[in-house]
Amino acid sequence: MTEIVKENIVMTKSELLDLIQEASSKAATEATAKATAEFAEQYGTRKFSAGYRNSFSSLTEDEQKGLDMKTKAASLIKAIYHKDSSSLAQFKSLTEGQGSQGGFLVPEEFAAEVNRVVEDFGLVAKLARKFPMLSDTLNVPRLSSSVTVSYPGETNPGTESQPVFESVTLLAKTMVGLTPMSNELLEDAGVSVVDLLIELFAEAIAGKLDEQGLTGTGTPFVGILGDAGVTVYQPANGTGNSTFSGFATADNARLMIAQIKPWSLQGAAFIMHRAVWAIIQITKASTGGEYFVSAANPVLTPNNQAQGYPTAMAGTLWGYPVYLSDKMPSTSAVSTKFIIFGNLKHLYLGMRKEMSVAISQDASIANVNLFETNQSAVRITSRNAIAVGLPTCFVVGRTSAS
Repeated sequence: MTEIVKENIVMTKSELLDLIQEASSKAATEATAKATAEFAEQYGTRKFSAGYRNSFSSLTEDEQKGLDMKTKAASLIKAIYHKDSSSLAQFKSLTEGQGSQGGFLVPEEFAAEVNRVVEDFGLVAKLARKFPMLSDTLNVPRLSSSVTVSYPGETNPGTESQPVFESVTLLAKTMVGLTPMSNELLEDAGVSVVDLLIELFAEAIAGKLDEQGLTGTGTPFVGILGDAGVTVYQPANGTGNSTFSGFATADNARLMIAQIKPWSLQGAAFIMHRAVWAIIQITKASTGGEYFVSAANPVLTPNNQAQGYPTAMAGTLWGYPVYLSDKMPSTSAVSTKFIIFGNLKHLYLGMRKEMSVAISQDASIANVNLFETNQSAVRITSRNAIAVGLPTCFVVGRTSAS
């Protein structure tokens, strides 16, 4: 029979409390570890901020160079979202810190990709003459008037003349785009998120460039419709041309073509809203004439979509391409400019290289509190400038006053 030996352990109250606290701490640690393991097993595909700390800075310089544009952009977005200063410092384009608008400069490849996709959505971005800007102001020279010649007659002196040059000033302004995104997307930001951001902001940037380049009134740029130097074709009052439907005829289109000099016709095109293009097509259909417009109804055919509408031409008018823009006027009114004819190469688009991105988790957009809805706002800023280079190479159609 085993003899039971009893041992009395004498402990002070303080020692007993320490022992209990140690046992409790050990149990809590084990419970936390178990819960973490179970959570990781159940939600293994979900990564949280701790897993992304210093994710970019841990790569060697050669590894960083080897990353493709979208992977690098995704790393930047995650680093900004998690406020990961170590990773942000590794982006060489960010070594100068935050830009004037409080955003981090994006890698050049990302900015180039956004600008490339912009051309798929906008006429100005695709067809205007582009000028890279290394500073906020760029003066582009142009010929104001050329030399003159004459037949002075025998023994009479010729008249001296010199070409006159002037300059068009491009002054860059900051364009800001905001979009809310769920925090879950930004936590796991990857190539798909980068693709989404590129498309969202490219479409928005293209729309704003079209708005300013075609119809801008000076806030901040003056577009073709608003430039005082552009020729205006306006039929006489009382001729039935006071509405879009009355004006949008083959004869008026032909008279618009006659307003600009022949040397500027090369590359010229008509630009109008799709509602106006529909009026022209209906007019053509009712008269049965095939001589001035190439495309029949509907306004846009499946071929337009396949060719890349909205920047693909919708048809031809008197042999010149027709481009459609929803930024052009669509509501009929008297004394209203609503059709452009000319070559968009004579519209100048200045492009500053800087593009920055910032993320806020506390802002409100359209009265939506991002913190309450578990969202963050992604803001991209870029700088560009627009100016009509040669106003005489354009003519705009304006409805009559009555």
